[in-house]
Amino acid sequence: MKNNIQTSLVHILAIPAAFLAGVLLYEPRALCELMQSGEGVSPVNHIYSFNIAISFSIILGTMVLSRMLLFILRKQIPLTLWRYCFWCLGETLVFCAFVALYLVLTARNDDSWFSFWGRSISSIGSIVMIAYILLIILYSYLDARDSDSAAADARLKFYDNRHQLKFITEASSVLYIESNENYIVLHYLENGIEKRFQIRNSMKNIEPLCEQAGFARTHRCFIVNPAHIKTIRKDPGGVNFADLGCERSEGIPISKKYYDNITSLL
Repeated sequence: MKNNIQTSLVHILAIPAAFLAGVLLYEPRALCELMQSGEGVSPVNHIYSFNIAISFSIILGTMVLSRMLLFILRKQIPLTLWRYCFWCLGETLVFCAFVALYLVLTARNDDSWFSFWGRSISSIGSIVMIAYILLIILYSYLDARDSDSAAADARLKFYDNRHQLKFITEASSVLYIESNENYIVLHYLENGIEKRFQIRNSMKNIEPLCEQAGFARTHRCFIVNPAHIKTIRKDPGGVNFADLGCERSEGIPISKKYYDNITSLL
């Protein structure tokens, strides 16, 4: 799953909008009754509309904070589809919990916070989950389409740190890339023979190009083409390695930070 500013903004706006559309257009009975909490005991006029506005604000605020945190953690936690689904579920539970807290204070009756939380999850959660599912399907389709486009444009252009073109090759021929002080070393195949090409640049600068080609970081010093990974093994010391069947017989080290992302690509 993509985790960028555009995707975050879409979710920040879409989830509160789904709640608003559900309560105003679809008007499910359970949700309408929930939004009527405090009627007759609250000094606020038009409590139904007021509860909707406050609940909308709570959902929006939770989404903003959650997506900011997710964006900050995007490099530390590789975002697989299942992790993203659990994150969305967590968002729903959190903003339902805060909506329940507000409503139990407004209602001033004998119902507990757990009762309101359960009602919030069943009524609000059932609506926003539809929006979540549609967005996940949409972005999964866009990810697959972008991957197909990257595969179609299989020629990679590598530039040095002065942005001068130094090397062009097919993405499928690249085995892995390693850093060597102020240089990167491309390990690639030409007519079945492994060759090397050194460019003065940094891993940080070439990483976006490699991500577009479907390559993945395994270590701070290595980027690998997953298509060439033959096996993943753990040595007696507990360190994971990817074997590419190339001259580097000891394998490519895989840090714990990148392990889940690599295995999800295989």
